[in-house]
Amino acid sequence: MKSAREFAEWLRDCFGKESGGVYLTREDITSLSGRQHFNQQFVSDIHHELTQLGMGFVTDMHRERFYLFHLPKVHWKELGDGFDETNIHRMAAKQAPQKE
Repeated sequence: MKSAREFAEWLRDCFGKESGGVYLTREDITSLSGRQHFNQQFVSDIHHELTQLGMGFVTDMHRERFYLFHLPKVHWKELGDGFDETNIHRMAAKQAPQKE
């Protein structure tokens, strides 16, 4: 399997029922996809294909672990814990330190 679409479908078929998601290592992806090398574009393409299937695929900052997970279906405003536009504090823009 070489294409991102084939790999995404394979991931969904194998691990789609795992509610907590799974992670894979770089070596896992190389071995399972049949590719000798892969880049961030391949990961992005896998993510794109999986989002159409209700799942996501992202990596950590060091690109050592790759996470397969189900996309949430609940919008934050639907949680019913009293959140509304009036009690949400906007994040202030970070200001540059003043030079003295």
